[in-house]
Amino acid sequence: MQINSHRGEKTMPRQSTRRYFGILTAFAVSASMAFGASPALAEFPEKPIKLIVGFRAGGSTDALATALAKEMEAVLGQPVVKEVKAGAGGGKAAAAAKLAAPDGYTLVMAVTPTFAFNTAAIPDKTPYTKDDFDYLESVSKAQEAVYAKADAPFKTWAEMIAYAKKGNKLTYASVTPFDKLLIRYINKKEGVDIRTIPTKGGSGALKNIMGGHTDMGFSGGSHIKLLGKGEINVLISLRGEPLLDTPEIPTLMDAGYPITFEAHFLLAAPKGLPAEVKKTLLNAIHTGINGPAVAKILEKLPFPKEQLGPEGLTASIDASYERYVKMVNSLN
Repeated sequence: MQINSHRGEKTMPRQSTRRYFGILTAFAVSASMAFGASPALAEFPEKPIKLIVGFRAGGSTDALATALAKEMEAVLGQPVVKEVKAGAGGGKAAAAAKLAAPDGYTLVMAVTPTFAFNTAAIPDKTPYTKDDFDYLESVSKAQEAVYAKADAPFKTWAEMIAYAKKGNKLTYASVTPFDKLLIRYINKKEGVDIRTIPTKGGSGALKNIMGGHTDMGFSGGSHIKLLGKGEINVLISLRGEPLLDTPEIPTLMDAGYPITFEAHFLLAAPKGLPAEVKKTLLNAIHTGINGPAVAKILEKLPFPKEQLGPEGLTASIDASYERYVKMVNSLN
């Protein structure tokens, strides 16, 4: 101990002072660890989020993704950057997303068959399984149908089958792996010869049909703008329920086929999202789906808003997968 010559006060040597405060610091750190305190973690998200879109730019899925990304950015405070990876019915996008870390910074927007049909019907060509993802939310449900030009030699599905059974060969504009397999199934079940012609998206099928290059084809909703103009006839609904704009048209099940094509537009992430990250994403997604940008796109398409929630969406994908497995097995 030293004496301050000016005031007569006792002071501690500098070396002892440093040692004293060092002991206090060590004690404080030890105490914080003992009582469970830990350094603050960075709040998610702290950087941009990538949204991989499974279908071509300008299509329905891309339009919804653009609108939803805009709404989510306002909630998350970070950019949501689109990356289009079209092909394989959304399979290329899903495959890319699977390789990403399950940290919430990579999402994929595709449709139910991307995860249910591809994995059931073409597992050897699908580098992922339906269980490789956390399913977050559905946004809407497409209006899938088979339609033909109004001047086709048939007006209904039953008339088309009867026409084909007379030996008339027909062509079909195919857009997805599912509807291509569906025509194989119909050919076998009905004993007809319908040839599939691959086309790029619903707009490509529309051009082929209206241009007279194919007799009929698939639509995920691109046909809706022609309804009421006398230019097309909707032959059948591929959904499990009637189409919104043409509820009088029979479904596949009405026609005697135990098949449905449930195609929700949905968001998923690599399996294993941390609970808090998932909660943050779901809040942004739900806010976005109910925002004006998404509402405007759904009204334009027009598709209904349909939110199943993570559990409901997962159950829907599982059920669709089982139906597709049965369909594939029936062709073997």
